[in-house]
Amino acid sequence: MDEGRLPMTVRATTDWGVSDAIPGPRRNEVLSAVGYAMKARVNVALDPSTIENFETAAEKYVEYEPDSPRKPHHFNFFEAQPSIGLTTVADLWVSQHPLPELDTEIPWEVWLQPASEPRFRETLEIMGLKARRAIAFADVRVIGLSGTRRVFERLARGASIAQLRPASSLNSNIFQVPSGVQTAAVQAAARRITPAPQHSPAVCLLDTGVKADHPLLRTSIGYRGAVGGGGLDDWDGHGTQMAGIALFENLPEIVAERTPVQLTIGIESLSVQPPPGVVVGANLPAERVRQAVDSVEAAINRTRTFCFAMNAPDEPDDGGPSSLSSEVDELAFDVAGPRLFCVSAGNLTGTAAAGDYAALNETTGILSPAQAWNALTVAACTDLVSVPETHQPVASEGDLCPWSRTAVNWERRHKPPSKPDVVFEGGNQMIDIVSAAIGPHVDLCLLTTSSDSAAPLTLTGQTSAATAAVAGLCAKLQAEYPMLWPETIRGLVIHSCEHTEAMRARATAVARLRGSYQQAILERFGYGRPDRRRAMENAEDALTLITQCSLRPLRLNDDGNRAILGQMRYHTLP
Repeated sequence: MDEGRLPMTVRATTDWGVSDAIPGPRRNEVLSAVGYAMKARVNVALDPSTIENFETAAEKYVEYEPDSPRKPHHFNFFEAQPSIGLTTVADLWVSQHPLPELDTEIPWEVWLQPASEPRFRETLEIMGLKARRAIAFADVRVIGLSGTRRVFERLARGASIAQLRPASSLNSNIFQVPSGVQTAAVQAAARRITPAPQHSPAVCLLDTGVKADHPLLRTSIGYRGAVGGGGLDDWDGHGTQMAGIALFENLPEIVAERTPVQLTIGIESLSVQPPPGVVVGANLPAERVRQAVDSVEAAINRTRTFCFAMNAPDEPDDGGPSSLSSEVDELAFDVAGPRLFCVSAGNLTGTAAAGDYAALNETTGILSPAQAWNALTVAACTDLVSVPETHQPVASEGDLCPWSRTAVNWERRHKPPSKPDVVFEGGNQMIDIVSAAIGPHVDLCLLTTSSDSAAPLTLTGQTSAATAAVAGLCAKLQAEYPMLWPETIRGLVIHSCEHTEAMRARATAVARLRGSYQQAILERFGYGRPDRRRAMENAEDALTLITQCSLRPLRLNDDGNRAILGQMRYHTLP
């Protein structure tokens, strides 16, 4: 503990909350003010001389008469009837997640004021602990540190920590640094990246183009093309964002750490969506997709997964076939050369109101071309629920993200396929508890590459980001197992899926009212959320039967007037 400071927390006991105007000298350091109303607390590094000031201020408050001309200093502080005690981990904890067990080791984010960092480092040195280099913002330092809660109870006595959180898997704090610092960090990360060997499997982005000179992308871009009147450069920014999601599994970690990165896949870019105002004539989206696929396959012979993280909002969302979905179906199921397409389920438009996002999920149908039978259709779920204490996440952990569409309202007369196939992380939103206003938060988004040269990192989400991530997973499987067919890769991804507790709960609630549990869960979440590790192991280490062969299931009878069963294949299991 810093001998010159006392780690004290002022806690609310009434709905008045607490005031951060603590009685005492200016040497007192207010480290953080957390929560509101009855949950409010102020964490302070208290100068020992404050005790005397406290006594004086308290005496004046007690002596105050309501008809006195002036209220004493710190009247509001005492009027709120606060309680004061030594700071604990619970006082510093600002996450929605429960506090970890006393002896369970987890990764933590330690938030400090800049002036407090030397004091904290000194405490770490005394305890023999090592921490990562701090991520610096204008008024806060964030340090990653692993340890048990018992260790952090001792660290709290150092009177330096402002907040504690479980370490974010996004670590999107990187996004908040000044643009010059961000650019330098990205360039440093780029020097640590080794691109995949030439002709390795790739994610081919059918999008708005990709920024070719982005430091994190330029050595991995194997091909750029454009059809339908567009240019090679990313006019919208969407394609560059998808490139970062597809290529990197955890971009924040790559930027923040100093370890080398070996990539196993590359990326390709086909601009199939021209900028607004560009006249494309009779060139329909389906034709542009066909031309894009033909052009990249003619240019480079390599294994690839096509990522089509865009939709046709003007086409019906009732599950019936469209020209675009039919084209995707034909391209995917090409006897001469099957292709793997990952297609986004589409996003809700506008902002979901609090409490009704689930209803909107279920009344807005998956968009074209995601009804394609032979494409891997990706919707979006979320595990991102860490928000400030003044807010709560719109979507609960493990449920559909607030933007994702479903196949609940599809017209069954079309006999559509069961969609989506899988769901993946697409981010979340948060709602202000007091005002009910809904908005974004950096920790509820995904960090990715930007087409803006001045700010090479940006935030993204929704079903397009989920689709790009699944496409990246497919390409990495193709790199790991080059002999597997596109259909087999798709099967491995689906085979690795599991439904979360929130998904099962929603399907169970719906099934009580109408329909079956199986239908309820499939038309909202497909087969669930893929697991990267399980998908990789299923082809090698797990007990999984993979057979790649062909058969002709039907044939004409001897009279030639009726189709009958032709061939079958069976396997003896061990």
